Amino acid sequence: MRMLTLLIICSIYGCSTLGSSEEPPNSRLLVDKEVRGLSRNEVIVGINECEVNKTRAVVIIAKQKISGRITDVVTDVTCMPRYQY
Repeated sequence: MRMLTLLIICSIYGCSTLGSSEEPPNSRLLVDKEVRGLSRNEVIVGINECEVNKTRAVVIIAKQKISGRITDVVTDVTCMPRYQY
C-alpha cells in the first residue's frame, strides 16, 4: 500500500511538471572568427608525421563562413593509434 501511495504521488508530480509554461533556454551558435585553418602543406606534413610513427591521422574540421558560404576548414591533424584486428 505504501508503494502504491508513493507511485501515485510521483506520477502526479511528474504530470504537473510536463505542462509547465517555462520557456526552453535559447541556444545559438557561436562562431570563433579567429580560428585559423591549416594550409595544404601543413596538413600533408601532419599526416606524414602520423604515418612515420605508425599511427593513423585524424583530421579535425571546422565550418567557417567564407565569402557568404559555409565551407569545411581543416583546423588540426592529430595522431591516434591504429586499429588492430
